[in-house]
Amino acid sequence: MFRRRSPQPVAATATAAPSPGSAGGADVDDLAGSLADDGWILPRGLAADAAPAWTLVGTVASPTATAVDPTGLVVGEGWSLDWWIGADDRWHLPVREAAVRQQLVGEAPVVETLLRIPGGDAAHRTYGFRSPRAVGDEWVAVEIENATPVPFAVALVVRPVVADGVGEVSEITVEPVDGGTGREAAHLVRIDGRPAIVLPRRPARLAAGNRDSGDVAEQVTNGDAVQQLVAAHCPDGLATLALVLPLAHTAVLRVAIPVGDVGDAPLAYPAVVPDAATVALGWDVHRRGPRFEIPEPRLSVAVERARAQIHLAHDGESVRRDGHRSPDLDPGATEVLLTAFDLLDRPADVGAVVARWTDRLTEASPEVDALVLTVVARHWLVHRDDALLQWVLPEVAAAVERLDRADRRSRLAGAAVRRRTVEGLRAAAEMLERAGQPDAGRRVADLSVRIGTDLSTPTPVSAAERLLVAGAALAAGDAAGLVVLDAELPAASPTGTWPGPGRGGRPTGHDLAAAAALVVVARNMLVAERPDGLALVPVHPDGWYGGGIELHDAPTTFGRISYAIRWHGTRPALLWELDPHPSIGPVRICVPDLDPVWSTTELRGDALLGDVLPPAGLEQVTLVSEHPDIDPEMRRAGTAPSQEQAAIPDGGSFS
Repeated sequence: MFRRRSPQPVAATATAAPSPGSAGGADVDDLAGSLADDGWILPRGLAADAAPAWTLVGTVASPTATAVDPTGLVVGEGWSLDWWIGADDRWHLPVREAAVRQQLVGEAPVVETLLRIPGGDAAHRTYGFRSPRAVGDEWVAVEIENATPVPFAVALVVRPVVADGVGEVSEITVEPVDGGTGREAAHLVRIDGRPAIVLPRRPARLAAGNRDSGDVAEQVTNGDAVQQLVAAHCPDGLATLALVLPLAHTAVLRVAIPVGDVGDAPLAYPAVVPDAATVALGWDVHRRGPRFEIPEPRLSVAVERARAQIHLAHDGESVRRDGHRSPDLDPGATEVLLTAFDLLDRPADVGAVVARWTDRLTEASPEVDALVLTVVARHWLVHRDDALLQWVLPEVAAAVERLDRADRRSRLAGAAVRRRTVEGLRAAAEMLERAGQPDAGRRVADLSVRIGTDLSTPTPVSAAERLLVAGAALAAGDAAGLVVLDAELPAASPTGTWPGPGRGGRPTGHDLAAAAALVVVARNMLVAERPDGLALVPVHPDGWYGGGIELHDAPTTFGRISYAIRWHGTRPALLWELDPHPSIGPVRICVPDLDPVWSTTELRGDALLGDVLPPAGLEQVTLVSEHPDIDPEMRRAGTAPSQEQAAIPDGGSFS
């Protein structure tokens, strides 16, 4: 059915360490309710009917992204690190305070939680960084700044809970280690013997608790914490320990949490712990690629956040929607994440994942077969990666044959499975046609038609699915996609996250597939493929009227496109440049929602499009020689402004 190309070498890729396990357990609700009745301070995610919500932080190519809940609780493996502030008036516990806000620093995966206290804010920032150690180099920093004019106390509290459940902690110990600030010795906190937290100095006071003695909140708030380096023990797995440190006004405290493999040896405080602002600036490097200039601030900010966040899904050899433990072949998520990487011009990140699938697809399910076809085809169409296609071509052929058999045996059950199958087959057919195998392409296309007969549309249930529906509608020129998008953007958290389906039926508080879906939406709003070419701005929202639009170096199935739109009165001016794939025929470029009659097959140029009437309800600007509110007695004779429009500048180039 397929003609295999002659072998070509494929570059080797580095591998990452496997992802470690995380906590879980049965009867979580009952245990959480019992602890709440006993007066324990619990995360908001453990409240009845609470929706899962958190924001992931970490580093690029890390196997583990770390969750931060809406009050700044940092989640480890079966435990978490909370923070309480002892101010002039009283102790402030973020989970119980109304004056808690959360945002991102520089729209990067750097989470800032602000707690209002007398005199100002206590600022808590969490972010990932890398610093060498004996085993591994990944860390998460917790940075607490005293942004008030007076000192306060910080209690760092190790908790036997996670953001949405009860964890398990049997022992917490503290010991001095190398490093630290000034003459102070750093101190290492071990949780069940594993190095877990490194403090830059010795805590001034400590308080320990467990299931029998109760939570430590009362000890801390009553001033009963002790100076000895006490340990916490609990056979029921509910040990907790508070470490209290003073923090002068304007001072900053940074503690380091090792991520991934750490070994058992004592762990020194990292030689360098960058500040949050520096890390946020560093994320700009990972947002390089096609540049989107969107004249809608809310959408523009959301897309910039999503472009950074999706890197937390990629561990160097797989992508996972929760950044940690969800399946790496996850229909509805894996193909969306990899499509976003392709559209952001990161083909190596996609190839590193796909090349590892070949030994795992012998007994693939129809959903996984459809996923593989979709990813491989979209990747080749956008980047013309012949080496990768040659490597996986036998798996592509086998996937098509398995889907054919599954349909003949009525095993393609469910509208969602059938729709994904049809999408994968259509993409594979187009790939084969353009790759010089037209007969195979036609047969795959015929199979997609057969399976797609009487295909119903499944109802999207997650934010990622709804965003993909919006993106598909916008790409097709259907303005109904704007309604869906306008409903989803306000539903995101203050840090730009949406919940989604998670492992084992438990939802995840930060669905990275939704971030990837938003990238797809934004790209489809700027350019969409048509059978004969490219449609620029297939749907022009009313709110974009008069605003500048730019897209630079965006890969498409026809080649790389760059363009800019600027307005001259009611007429948009277009400057474009297309670098087509080799052996591509004439590519028709159009701007259907701004000028339905204009199109071109020129690779570069500029054009003044037709008049576009302002949207209904938009008040047009009236040119006046003087401000209308000036007192008449102060008016002076003047010359009315010219009504002539500025001349269109000569066309330039994006190269």
